[in-house]
Amino acid sequence: MKRKLGFTMIEMLVVMGIIAILSGALMAGFGRVTKSAQRARAQETVSNVATSLTAMLQKKGRWPTEEDGAIKKHGGSDGSGYGTVEQVARVFGKLGFMNISYKGGTGTGMQLIGTDRCGIVDPWAQAVLKRTKGGQGTGKDLTVPSGGKVQDHVVYYAIDEDLDGIVEAQVCGERVKVRASAIAWSAGADGKLGNSYSKRSKDNEDNIYSWRRAQEVKK
Repeated sequence: MKRKLGFTMIEMLVVMGIIAILSGALMAGFGRVTKSAQRARAQETVSNVATSLTAMLQKKGRWPTEEDGAIKKHGGSDGSGYGTVEQVARVFGKLGFMNISYKGGTGTGMQLIGTDRCGIVDPWAQAVLKRTKGGQGTGKDLTVPSGGKVQDHVVYYAIDEDLDGIVEAQVCGERVKVRASAIAWSAGADGKLGNSYSKRSKDNEDNIYSWRRAQEVKK
């Protein structure tokens, strides 16, 4: 008696199950690789901001003044000691730092465009802005799939104002002192900085910093 060729229903179900398991494992692995790559890009962006600010100081021997098109040395109006990189993006563009995209004019007359139009943002926000056209500042309120709005994904900075080799700034609700000429930081994928720098929490566990803990000056 000849044996019929082909697969039984059970064999088909087993094969389909194996394929489903392998596909799930591949997708999970791909997701981890993608997240890791995005975080690496975000770390590079933050580090480049701090490096560019330091290079700006080294180039002139001082921080740019208002006449130079100036960075905002004192950060926010609340005296927090930091600002967003929207405030220095034009100066970066003028000096050719970080491939800032802009058009027309010089100094404060420069119009930021592309993914730089809201200032320098992390890769999660860049992906959103790449799909959205508009002039300077357009897109700040757009939702980022991984969490928050575009404006929650900007890079923050602080500088060594008195040139004593130490940057002092308010980071995630706490005063931080770092041995550096300039520092930068941003929220991670969730767009949340959190309100405690020293205490690990769900909101700050994926924050990205340009400095290492070893550079901090202990209070």
